[in-house]
Amino acid sequence: MLEQYRAIKRTLPPETILFFRLGDFYEMFFEDAVRASDLLDITLTGREGGAAGRVPMCGVPYHAFQGYVKVLLEHRLKVAICEQIGDPRASRGLLERKVTRIITPATHLDDETKPAASEYMAAVAGANEAYGLAYLDLGTGEFCVRELSQERLLPELLLLQPKEIILPKSIAGSASLVATLKDTARASVTIYEDWIFDAPEALARLREAFKLTTDRSLSCSERPLATSAAGAILYYLRDHLHTALEHVRLPRLIENNQTMTLDRQTQRSLELLAGQDGNKTSSLLSCLDQTRTAMGGRMLHQWLTHPLLSAQEIRHRQDAVADFLAHPDRLQTFRAQLEGVKDLERTLSRLNYGVANARDVLNLKLFLERIPQMAELFAASQSQQVRELVGSLKPLPQLQNLIEEAIVAEPPMGLKDGGLIKNSFDAGLDELRALAKGGREWLVDFQQREIERTGIKSLRIKYSHVFGYAIEVTTANLPLVGPDYIRKQTLANAERFITPELREWDDKISSAQERIKNLEYELFQQIRSRILEELRVLQDMARAVGTLDVLQALAVVAAGQRWTRPEILESTELTIEGGRHPIVERMLPLGQFVENDAYLDTDNQQLVILTGPNMAGKSTYIRQIGLIVLLAQMGSFVPARSARIGLVDRIFTRIGASDNLAAGESTFMVEMIETAHILHQATHRSLLILDEVGRGTSTFDGVSIAWAICEQLIQGPAKPRTLFATHYHELTQLEGRLDRVKNYAITVRETSEGIIFLRKVARGASDRSYGIHVAKLAGIPQAVTARADEILRVLENEHAQATRRLSHEAKAPALSEPTAERPTHPILEELKAVDLDRLTPMEALMRLAQWKRSLP
Repeated sequence: MLEQYRAIKRTLPPETILFFRLGDFYEMFFEDAVRASDLLDITLTGREGGAAGRVPMCGVPYHAFQGYVKVLLEHRLKVAICEQIGDPRASRGLLERKVTRIITPATHLDDETKPAASEYMAAVAGANEAYGLAYLDLGTGEFCVRELSQERLLPELLLLQPKEIILPKSIAGSASLVATLKDTARASVTIYEDWIFDAPEALARLREAFKLTTDRSLSCSERPLATSAAGAILYYLRDHLHTALEHVRLPRLIENNQTMTLDRQTQRSLELLAGQDGNKTSSLLSCLDQTRTAMGGRMLHQWLTHPLLSAQEIRHRQDAVADFLAHPDRLQTFRAQLEGVKDLERTLSRLNYGVANARDVLNLKLFLERIPQMAELFAASQSQQVRELVGSLKPLPQLQNLIEEAIVAEPPMGLKDGGLIKNSFDAGLDELRALAKGGREWLVDFQQREIERTGIKSLRIKYSHVFGYAIEVTTANLPLVGPDYIRKQTLANAERFITPELREWDDKISSAQERIKNLEYELFQQIRSRILEELRVLQDMARAVGTLDVLQALAVVAAGQRWTRPEILESTELTIEGGRHPIVERMLPLGQFVENDAYLDTDNQQLVILTGPNMAGKSTYIRQIGLIVLLAQMGSFVPARSARIGLVDRIFTRIGASDNLAAGESTFMVEMIETAHILHQATHRSLLILDEVGRGTSTFDGVSIAWAICEQLIQGPAKPRTLFATHYHELTQLEGRLDRVKNYAITVRETSEGIIFLRKVARGASDRSYGIHVAKLAGIPQAVTARADEILRVLENEHAQATRRLSHEAKAPALSEPTAERPTHPILEELKAVDLDRLTPMEALMRLAQWKRSLP
């Protein structure tokens, strides 16, 4: 048996735990047992294995193995299920065994408690500057492909968060990429030889899998990199013994001009899926998620992370949301109809895959019961998108009636233990049940007769899976046993016997019960096959209901939070009146969030320099502009009195401090890398949200870098719309020096007791940051803040003189123009050699005074 185990184990992919069926348990041996016992917190035992010595082993019950599999998958392992082939009772030697499937993180369909989020497996093909990306959710059948540049590949993978990623050796040679995918995306990585990604071979696999007669049926047939990635996914599924793929849809090609790309920094800065602390309840998704079904929840996630770039498609979604808002009674009725509707997409996948149970079928029946009601409810809708979705809702009364007539109201979880099928559904089943019922009645009568015949009042008829029905007699009553009793089993305080008459009925009853279980299972498989005949129709209905669910959720949010419909423009105008931050507003009492306006365009007001005190709300303001744009382009209404949104192709953010010390990158280096990425990738259609760029280094360096970045944004070729929040008040000089730069500030009111944050954005510049005031609020000792006030007055006096000198310089040339060599001065040379950050404030003042006296 161990040789058999080892032979099977050698065929498995790396990082695979083998569940080897032995009777009622799945056993693990050798290194699998040691590893699994630790992860699953089960006892590690051992058995003598001949030449192998004492073999470590552990096991889990076969009927409860799913929970153990889930734990192993969470540790990014795979589990191979190895079953006994044939009937153990009929076998006289070593049972044949074979692996029936390999469960991986992205192919685990057995778990009914999975979250609503998509669980993708992805494959990447290509090299250098161009890549093909394919991703499949086996639980729903969604299959997408696209071709991406190198710059967009990793952000898209981090956005999809696939459970597994399949790479060719040529790409996997990049250790940094594999490490990023494992650590940041937390994905299991499988590496294949490059030939598996060969485009012609991949195209042949796709034709075979989807039974296609022509390549034109594939949207990606003219995209070799996308085709290669899709074919690699099919190879992986076949390699892991997943062949029931009828529920998988044809790969859908996504063009890069269809949706906006959101890099990881933008996702985190705008808190799309989780707050800065990782809490999902403080995210934009949580603000929007009024969906009632798992299908709708997945669709909402997809819309939020892939905003549209087509004004027409955005307006179609807006029309649908407006239609819900115009008919509040219809909205509430639809929400009630969605109550109790389960995850039909995953139900259909489980049915196709053969791991569904009777409760899944009842969930389908509930869905089918609601379809005619939903179709009638939306029959008069004025929205084109809603009408198209309702066209997919096709009642299936025959299928609904079949399930109603066949499946009991509360079926068991298992399929092979009986109790699934109603009486009167099948005549043969009714006959067997009558025979089994008669046998049980005979047993009751037989027990009473034996008590009277033997005088043993405690005599009982007992049943075991091994010995069947037997007469159990306690040890004290053994002298009363008749000569026709044949000993069958000895227990601690009793013995069990059989008689010829009982043996005959035991065979009849056991045979009937076994035949009942087999027949019920066969009938369930027939019902399953009938459901799968309507697979594509049911999938279309599930997707349509999920989309309607998202639209009603957006309408509920818009009505409850006073959101308005934005106007979508083809220009670069961005006008927001009375804008609000959706996440922050939800955390405040009703009406307390201070609204603010915003205006950007590429002709008159391209770059806004935003100054103001710490804690006044600069970061909230610039983030809310990005969130309003993103909401508008996903088709949602927005938190504003009104909005005119010129389409944005990318939203770039540079907010907050982070480092990558393991890669030798300081906080400032990470800041500069991200800023460089933005400057290289932004276009005239992009929206840039920059907060405190340059603050990670010394003041002189930081101001210089921030100043030069602003010049590049105005004078460079892209000229993107930009919000630049800063404490470098020197940058406010740019308004008079560069076109399309405007100053705005967060206003405050100074009182005798301190300052009051008004949270209002107004035209103009702020000349103070009130950092010492914030230090007082934070509890810094009074002696420290008082001394800081003294030092600040001296430094500001020196700083004012330098600022006046800078403001009188000639207009800075464009970065692309050559500049004359600047004159040198002994003080400038000395300044280059001084590390000002290491000087105390007083030392710095003394040095400044010395330099001042030396100046002409």
